[in-house]
This record gives sequence, structure tokens and C-alpha cells, in this order.
Amino acid sequence: MSERDPESHVTHEEEIHLPGPSWWPLMLAVGIALTLTGLVISPVMLAVGALTGVCALALWIRDARREYRALHD
Repeated sequence: MSERDPESHVTHEEEIHLPGPSWWPLMLAVGIALTLTGLVISPVMLAVGALTGVCALALWIRDARREYRALHD
């Protein structure tokens, strides 16, 4: 068996960054559920669900972009 050369090991100096907790994924799921329920029950619920889902997705993307910019500044 050969020994490993300690100098051959490549190290990366990058940090792992995980995003903080957010309510937007849950709100997006609620919006999708309301939209699908609205397809069966009522057009009003469909509209409320679609609006909730679109707003949650837009706000989630906005927060992610802000966090990404702050990370790289």
C-alpha cells in the first residue's frame, strides 16, 4: 500500500454559505395549494392562490438576490 502525499491534497479556502431561514418557501407552497384547490372550488380562491404564489416567489427571489449581493461585496 502506498502512502498519500500530504502535499498532493488540494485545499479550498472557500466558505460554505447556507441561506438563513425564510417564510417564503412555505408561503409559495400555500399559494400553490390554494391555486390547485381553487381550480376545483372557486375562481376567487384560484386568484388568491395564484397571487399569493407569485408574490411569495418574487419576494423569495428578491431576498435571495440581496443575500447573494451582500455575500459577494
